[in-house]
Amino acid sequence: MHKIHFLKTDSNSISQLRTQLYKSFVAPLDSMWQDLYIASSQAYTIEKDSQNIGYCCVDDKSALLQLFLNSNNRHLMRVVVKNLIDLKLIISASLSSIEPVSFNACLFHSKSITTNTLCYEHSNKIINDKNMLHVELVTPEYSSAIRSYYKEHVGFDDTFGYVDNLVSRKELYMILENDTIVVTGECRLSDTQINFSDIGVAVNKDFRKQGLATRMLKELAKKAIEQNRNPICSTTIDNIGSQKAIEKAGFYCSNIIFDINFN
Repeated sequence: MHKIHFLKTDSNSISQLRTQLYKSFVAPLDSMWQDLYIASSQAYTIEKDSQNIGYCCVDDKSALLQLFLNSNNRHLMRVVVKNLIDLKLIISASLSSIEPVSFNACLFHSKSITTNTLCYEHSNKIINDKNMLHVELVTPEYSSAIRSYYKEHVGFDDTFGYVDNLVSRKELYMILENDTIVVTGECRLSDTQINFSDIGVAVNKDFRKQGLATRMLKELAKKAIEQNRNPICSTTIDNIGSQKAIEKAGFYCSNIIFDINFN
């Protein structure tokens, strides 16, 4: 029996392996998981007989967020998951079936499974709105206001330059009404999945249930398509309003991120 070892490493050391993993996906990876959750997790290289055969990423709650084995060792996927569990490196996994081999290996060892996030792709057909919204590109002088807006209306405290990055890349939009921000929209051109653009919308609490989310999503999808990108977005399973808005804007659920528990 070959001994498998898990060695802590950094994201730069697994970049080539991650590129191979992305090529195997049957649907795009959600950017929230990639840029926030996976990016802040601990990476491990996986070694067998002193050879690097893959990698995995585990968050601070001992949840497996990403797992890859090269083609010569994919038959060991269930064994690797079992070893991770036995070593108490993981107690759960948060994965989508976009990479079926690792997903199914985790299902094999699961004790329970719950839905976490719905991930959507777009029909790639531009849906024109009769009443066009006046969407403005956010400029640097609004960055502070947008940070405050996110904190108040989304509960997101940007302490790491998220807004500044979007503004510098010209990927953040807003709609103003009498100098009040009523809705913001992100159209993030993915650096790792170059055919896709991640869409996100946040509506002012005082302007919700007016159809603004759907209309903004349509505008952002149009901007993505015009840049030869396929729009994608996501929302959590408990956000029914967001799900309805997304589907009305021409998106369909192509994959789901599940929480898989091993205990």
